[in-house]
Amino acid sequence: MKTVIGVDLGGTNIVSAVVDEKGKVLGKDKRKTLSSKGAKGVLDRIVESIHAASHNSGQPWASHLAVGIGSPGPLDPFKGVVIYTPNLGWKNVPIVAILKKKLGKKVFLENDANLAALGESWIGAGKGEKVVLCVTLGTGVGGGLIVDGKIFQGATGVSNHIGHIVVDPKGPPAPYGNSGILEQYVSATGIVRLAKLAGLKPPAGAPLEAHSFQLMAEAGNRKALKVYEEAGRMLGVGLTTSLHLLNPSVVIFSGGVAGAGDLLLKPMMKELQKRSFKSHLKGLKFRMAKLGDNMGAVGAARLAWQSLKKA
Repeated sequence: MKTVIGVDLGGTNIVSAVVDEKGKVLGKDKRKTLSSKGAKGVLDRIVESIHAASHNSGQPWASHLAVGIGSPGPLDPFKGVVIYTPNLGWKNVPIVAILKKKLGKKVFLENDANLAALGESWIGAGKGEKVVLCVTLGTGVGGGLIVDGKIFQGATGVSNHIGHIVVDPKGPPAPYGNSGILEQYVSATGIVRLAKLAGLKPPAGAPLEAHSFQLMAEAGNRKALKVYEEAGRMLGVGLTTSLHLLNPSVVIFSGGVAGAGDLLLKPMMKELQKRSFKSHLKGLKFRMAKLGDNMGAVGAARLAWQSLKKA
């Protein structure tokens, strides 16, 4: 059987999966990234994870034709270099060249949010859709755009940074010299920022994280509800720009913050209906991602299959 291996490299976890041509996961490995070990240490852990997934699949090493890997960006998928990623503390890491040497396999690189979208477009919530926009609401906010089953990369491979859409020009300063970007309102760190501004603290013993405030909102805490209403409103502001520019047929939400569901989506829809052209909302579908923590690895595997066919 011919297979590929997809790898989802995150700031917290590495997920590797052996995947066949139909998208079936035959074997998987998940382990902590341990970014404190630096680029060399994390790359060694990626190699270990790939070998573990291969072992768990029961498939011989020779059956794996290539490896696809998704990383936080910005990155250059054409040169195979991670340019900069604050979650890992990497700058200009030639990840493709290093892994090729360590694995003896072809290696293909893409932005992790793009690959999440590609996975969902292939066998998940976006299957059969022409234009798929995937918005990942996690530690940060990422975006992926799939057109006719392929990633839209832009001219130099750094498109789809939805989290950096400006939703309030007078908002707080952000990295890279910008301010008031979407990520500061609807990411996990953004939710915590809004909660602090509202004077909220998590219940005794609960961690200072977005999910703690989500639970408070679900329990009816008024201040927590206001936090999610503001985050959802800003998500609507940011998505209005995306819808007018991209005209997707479906928008898919993934990531831990998306688990808040209607706490975010109701104020988001209210804002979209107020701001967007009716023509852009007509027939537009909003869905939650289906593939769970396999999403990025499956998308990376799809990238590998597509890249092999191009070669």
